[in-house]
Amino acid sequence: MFNGDLLGFVTPWNSHGYDVAKTFGAKFNYISPVWLQLVPTSQGTFQIRGGHDIDAGWVRDVRANSTIVRVVPRLIFEQWSIGHLRQVTSSEAELLHMVQVVVDFFRGEGLDGAVLEIWRQFGGQEKPRLQQVIKALSTGLKEAGMSTHLVIPPGVRPFPELFDKYDFQILQPYVERFIMMTYDLSSGINAEYGDTMKSVKPSQFVWHLKASELSFEYRDNKQMHKVFYPSLRFLQKRVEAAEKFKIGIAVWEIGQGLDYFYDLL
Repeated sequence: MFNGDLLGFVTPWNSHGYDVAKTFGAKFNYISPVWLQLVPTSQGTFQIRGGHDIDAGWVRDVRANSTIVRVVPRLIFEQWSIGHLRQVTSSEAELLHMVQVVVDFFRGEGLDGAVLEIWRQFGGQEKPRLQQVIKALSTGLKEAGMSTHLVIPPGVRPFPELFDKYDFQILQPYVERFIMMTYDLSSGINAEYGDTMKSVKPSQFVWHLKASELSFEYRDNKQMHKVFYPSLRFLQKRVEAAEKFKIGIAVWEIGQGLDYFYDLL
């Protein structure tokens, strides 16, 4: 059993994730539904979109199965340009208006906090302005009894870090949890994936020692495909790493994979 904090993302396009959140909700400290977008309008105001995806009954069910779980939807900043960022951070009235829009919405829906996804959209540019926005939102949410969590990009050598230790030191007093997204998505054929797995022989699997990942290759229409497949060993290695460094785990996304994977958490 994993003893650290555990956050699970749930997406509207994977309905099984909603079931997993209810069934295994007691294992999680946070459930983050991928519902909401903060969008600037041409009039200098802001809208939160995606409210139609909110399922209040499901939120009640998740909370009913756990005394510790908190529902903290992801709020992604969509359609933001550097111009929008500069404008909102150059006007105290506009910044406070943006904060109020977010706080009023989350409080009205009875949510416990927000997972902000804003940093990667700007590719490491305008860091002081990004920090200003995050601080303002965090302060507003905290005053309303809600928490702030921040998605940050990983460092990829030899490129400069988009989020470095100085950013962490500045924002640490305002952010309850930092979520470093290290997953990767590769293109491939998904429709016949189940049938493909049935035809794979154990001898075809390759364990990559350095990455602690399992893969296999198969040919389809004269084209070779490489599939990285999550296994219990794959997951156990990541749980062990989290325990070693005394950090939590964020899962993108629950509902994928096999239900017995949650036995490790």
